[in-house]
Amino acid sequence: MPDFLTRFEAAKSDANPQGLQLLFFAPPMFEAEAISGMLNDLPGVHGAACEWVRVADVPEAAKVVSDSGPPASALGLLEWSNHTVKFVQFDAPMPYGPVESCVGPALLPPPMKVDAAQHQSHVLLYYAGTHPDSMERFAALCAVAGALARFDAIVVLNEEARTAAPASDLIPDPGEDALETYRQLPIPYLLGGFVKLDTGNAERPWIRTFANSRLGLPNLARQLTGHEQTASTFQLFAGMLGYLRTMQETFTAGDEIDLGDGGKFTLREPAETEWFLDSEGALFVLEGV
Repeated sequence: MPDFLTRFEAAKSDANPQGLQLLFFAPPMFEAEAISGMLNDLPGVHGAACEWVRVADVPEAAKVVSDSGPPASALGLLEWSNHTVKFVQFDAPMPYGPVESCVGPALLPPPMKVDAAQHQSHVLLYYAGTHPDSMERFAALCAVAGALARFDAIVVLNEEARTAAPASDLIPDPGEDALETYRQLPIPYLLGGFVKLDTGNAERPWIRTFANSRLGLPNLARQLTGHEQTASTFQLFAGMLGYLRTMQETFTAGDEIDLGDGGKFTLREPAETEWFLDSEGALFVLEGV
């Protein structure tokens, strides 16, 4: 155990590490060997090892986690290749603010939102490996979240992106190349967020993304003419961001996007009055032509 704690502390995360969060119906009892097996079953993963200890059994483990919030109940360390993912389990609900900011605007079934609000345990995942690519870090986090989700998780959150998705979506099918699936997820789905904002006109909400700067991409925003445009806007944002990442290009204010029958858009920077579009990194507003 002292060796585990030494390595847990030595796995230093960035100052602002990528992470995911899982909400559970009840405190899960993880099985390290089972989790290792789930990861090693994934194509492209070799030599994955999981260690998991309960803080009650190793009191000195309490010193490696923050004193703020509820006390941690367990610590985990998952390693393979140049990936390291740390997880901290809490046998208590996650603070209301982060849960509401992620689950509230998420495109989740209403009953799942109720279950998420009533969760009784949560796990925080932090990337602490050395892979330089943010998408590969995200895929590794998804792989771990998919393994832990089998222990009756409800939803997976990306607090930074202010979004949530069903935890079961990250559980791979038998034989599936899960890492490739995670890499190909639409960016606004979980990595970049897709948030609907009511800024005073309930019939003309805004949609915007968060956290795309993780991939060196801009955030996008659009004011809808009606709620029926939500799905098409998701597809629009996903396509634009996927194109930028694949082609390694960027946008600038004044660019025109021609979608053929889908219409034309110009890109502009947010106005000073559009405070709700504050963004870490660039953000462009799409306006119809």
